[in-house]
Amino acid sequence: MKAQKLPSGRFRTQVIVGKDANGKRISKSFTADTAFASEKMAMDYVSRYGAGQAIYRMTVAGAINQYIESRTNTVSPVTIQTYKMIRDTRLQAIMDRKITELSVPDVQLAINVDAARLSGKSISEAVSLLQAALTFQGIETNFKKRVTFPKSRQKKKLLPPPEIIIRTIKGTKYELACLLAMWLSLRISEIRGLQYGDISKDGKWLSIQRSIVYSNGVDHHNDFNKTEGSTRTVSLPKELYEMIMVQPHDSDTDPIVPHGYNCLYKGFRRLMAAQGYEMKFHDLRAVFATTLKGLQIPDDYVQHLGGWSNPTTMYKHYVQTLTSEEEKYQKQIDEYFSGALDTGRSPLP
Repeated sequence: MKAQKLPSGRFRTQVIVGKDANGKRISKSFTADTAFASEKMAMDYVSRYGAGQAIYRMTVAGAINQYIESRTNTVSPVTIQTYKMIRDTRLQAIMDRKITELSVPDVQLAINVDAARLSGKSISEAVSLLQAALTFQGIETNFKKRVTFPKSRQKKKLLPPPEIIIRTIKGTKYELACLLAMWLSLRISEIRGLQYGDISKDGKWLSIQRSIVYSNGVDHHNDFNKTEGSTRTVSLPKELYEMIMVQPHDSDTDPIVPHGYNCLYKGFRRLMAAQGYEMKFHDLRAVFATTLKGLQIPDDYVQHLGGWSNPTTMYKHYVQTLTSEEEKYQKQIDEYFSGALDTGRSPLP
């Protein structure tokens, strides 16, 4: 890279950052008052973002940036923001290392540094991004199986039984959203994405096919869910159907739950804190799973309802029926939560 003097007397250095759809080179210019300053700006950019950089010169930060760039418009904006957050806050000890010289001890050292402030899960996510970025450059690694992650320090949270939660939320504006999370195991983003048109004509099925993800103060409207298995159709209990339909609405595109993320998240936390429980909205899915475990509902059915796994989707369309076994499980679930809703007491012994 060599700076060129412009007619204005300033200096410009150009970096080839890629090619467009027609194969034409795309360049980025760095202009400064001196040749040195212009070239340094260009070199800093190349070092940080890996643009136009030969693989033997590319740093970890540069490789991750190229990977992020390659995923733009193919994954959600929230995922891109997460990648950038990981790039800027994790494994910082190796970001300036050349990828062709990166070793297992290097990665382990970076993990050890981060272990003082981050969970094993957070560090594992960073190593996964690192591996994906290196694979994108044609370098196959297996760091996740060759390094040691810190043990989880997360304490088991004591969650209240459903009847206490129902008694707490009953009659509040959070009731429907909380029941959708605890009874049907919907994520808060899925709940906020629900529309009246997602209910089948007979009122017996609810399709979860979009989400509204809140990130960095902005709502991101997605016509998809977190995973392929998250796009599902579940049985809609009569009680929830009636609660939904009694609300004023004008069209199929009206939201079933019109409240914002902070309204639901903070409001629910305040209600539960007043009862002496430190509980997040997402914990309602844990209550769902724990309750179904107590009802001895098979794991594969629980996983389908919660969208946690990706088996062959049982209900991709409204025109579906439950098998006799599934009808039995769903009846158990609905009877339990219906009883808890009516009496505020758990039918379980």
